[in-house]
Amino acid sequence: MKFRLVPPDKLPLVWHHIAPLLDKAVSLSPQKIVIQDVLNAALHGVYLIWVAVDEDKGEFVGVVTTRILTYPRCRALAMDFIGGSRMKEWLPEAQKAVEEHGKRNGCKFLEGYGRRAWSRFLEPLGWEQAYITYHKDI
Repeated sequence: MKFRLVPPDKLPLVWHHIAPLLDKAVSLSPQKIVIQDVLNAALHGVYLIWVAVDEDKGEFVGVVTTRILTYPRCRALAMDFIGGSRMKEWLPEAQKAVEEHGKRNGCKFLEGYGRRAWSRFLEPLGWEQAYITYHKDI
């Protein structure tokens, strides 16, 4: 299993493999963002797209989007959307890769967003729940 960054100029070549893996996570907030928005943002440098690839089977099994956030006192690396299967196999390598990317870019911490069930994957990797986001249409 390999986890790597997809160069933005290569995204159009592999997007048809990536989009179905991300769509479940992205589709949770259709009033805010849809899968085409993620691609457009990645092509314009807002998101970086990382993929987990099972090289033995020649298939994409996971995708993570990241972006750098600038706060008044520090920078953080946000992992906005995560999707795919077999996460126990690739999530530790994914965390290592994005942590290294964050450190190279002066980030002081990682941020992640998701449902409460993510704790079963993230807590063993050293994450702790910081807050829960609720939503109400007005």
